[in-house]
Amino acid sequence: MVQWQVARLQRIVSGEEQWELIGSRTYKWHGPEALRCKHWDKVAVRWHLSTCGHRHGRRHCNGGTNADLARDPQSHRELPRWRNAFTYAQLPNPEHKDEHLRLALDGYDKKMLNVKLIAPLKIDVDWKWTIGEDGCNNFSVRMSAMSTIDDHRLADLTEFCRSFDTDGFVSCNNL
Repeated sequence: MVQWQVARLQRIVSGEEQWELIGSRTYKWHGPEALRCKHWDKVAVRWHLSTCGHRHGRRHCNGGTNADLARDPQSHRELPRWRNAFTYAQLPNPEHKDEHLRLALDGYDKKMLNVKLIAPLKIDVDWKWTIGEDGCNNFSVRMSAMSTIDDHRLADLTEFCRSFDTDGFVSCNNL
């Protein structure tokens, strides 16, 4: 690894590098009222995340589907807060430069999102669950992508943002 890459990796690990939001996608569950207004003990939050590349002339993927259980909904009188289900981090590694990231939230995404893997990259999967004044469940899941902003990576960051972001909190043209 080149000396500047090692130094940068050390800054990332030590927390000196600032992570910047490069895209987010929020999904609100819109199920039938009869189901939304029943009592729930817990909610399964499922996601799929894998990295895929080519090794020895064959496609090779690492990762898969995982889940977390959301518990303890908040009352409509409380300030809603996001709770973390999962965090994925990809540090710079020259062996991963041609890989792609495949991800989806089960039950929300119609198809798997496939984006070029950038590094460093951090993806958080968070959930928010409140019981409304009507006694019905309101449940949302959010995926947020973060990276460090470097001038020599702006084209890759912009491409990732355009593929990943659906919330519009980030101006992909102004990273």
